[in-house]
Amino acid sequence: MINPGMGSHHFFDDKYIKTSQRAGFKKYRVVTVPKGTLLFRMTAGVAAAGDDGGVTPWWSAVKPFLDDKEGALGRFQQAKSRKMDMSAMVRLMSCVCLDWNDLDNYVQVELLDDARVFWGTFAPMPKFSQTIYTPGWGDDKNTFTGANVLARVKKMNQKEALAGFKVPNMLGEGEAWQMFIPNLREQHIKRSSVLSGHDMGVLAQALGLVDRPA
Repeated sequence: MINPGMGSHHFFDDKYIKTSQRAGFKKYRVVTVPKGTLLFRMTAGVAAAGDDGGVTPWWSAVKPFLDDKEGALGRFQQAKSRKMDMSAMVRLMSCVCLDWNDLDNYVQVELLDDARVFWGTFAPMPKFSQTIYTPGWGDDKNTFTGANVLARVKKMNQKEALAGFKVPNMLGEGEAWQMFIPNLREQHIKRSSVLSGHDMGVLAQALGLVDRPA
C-alpha cells in the first residue's frame, strides 16, 4: 500500500503535503483508493511529473468514486452539453489558474497498488494567481515599467483567449472532487496514451462513450 498509516492529522505535515498544496482543498478527508482505479488529470506536459522526481500527486477519478458521482465521464458530458472542450471544463471545475497550467493534454493512469490519499473538493481560485503588479510573470527585476506591465497584460489576454471559454474571475463551479497521493512513483501506476484535451472525439472513444472505428 502507498502511504500506509496516513491519517487526517498528516494533512498538516509538510512531509506529506505542503502548505501551498493544502490551499488547493476546500474540504478534505483521508480515504483508501483501491488498486485498479483509473485516474486522470489535465496537464500541459505528457509525463505528469512531480516536483520530487516522482509522479505528480494531483489526480481525479475517471469513473464515479465515493462522493464524486461523475468522474472524467461526467466532466466530459458536462463539457459536451455546454459546447466546451474537456480542457475548459476541467479548468472551470478544478480551479486551475490560467497562469498555472495550459491543460492541453488528458493523462490517464491505472493505480497498481492500494493508496491512502487526501480526498476532497477544490478550493475556488482566481482566474490568474497573480495580478499584473506582483512578481512572477517573467519580470525578474520587478521594475514594473510601462513596457513590462503591457507585456504582462498581453500574456494574460493570450492565455485567456486560449482557454476556450469565457473565464470568470473566480474558478470553481459546482462541487468537484480531487485526490492528492503523496509519495506516488512510476512503479505505482500504469500509463495510458496521452490524448489532446481539446479533441472531444478522441476523448469520447477513450472514455468508451462511442464505439472505436473498425
